[in-house]
Amino acid sequence: MELNWIAVLVAVLGAGGIGAAIREIASVVSLARKGVSGKEDKRRVDIIAQRDHALTLQAEAEAGERAADARADRERERRIAWQEHAAFLRYQLLSLGVEPGRHPSIEDTENPTT
Repeated sequence: MELNWIAVLVAVLGAGGIGAAIREIASVVSLARKGVSGKEDKRRVDIIAQRDHALTLQAEAEAGERAADARADRERERRIAWQEHAAFLRYQLLSLGVEPGRHPSIEDTENPTT
């Protein structure tokens, strides 16, 4: 008995096509039972993913802002402490009878050897 390859090929491809069609019918039936079309379901998933991504970006931005605020607060506290220390030293000089003079400018401090 000779095997008819064309018939076998048609049967295999037909079985694959029938399987794919049954799978599509099953997915359509399951979506119909849910009451949601496939496009709406995908869109909902996309919207949720976009929202989660936006919330993540917002949380990272807020963390960066908090870190920058904390750094600015530390720098402000240090600047105030140095100003208070300078004022105390000026007071000590004045109480000893020494005139502290003007504050040096940056040009005066660039080359101390000249």
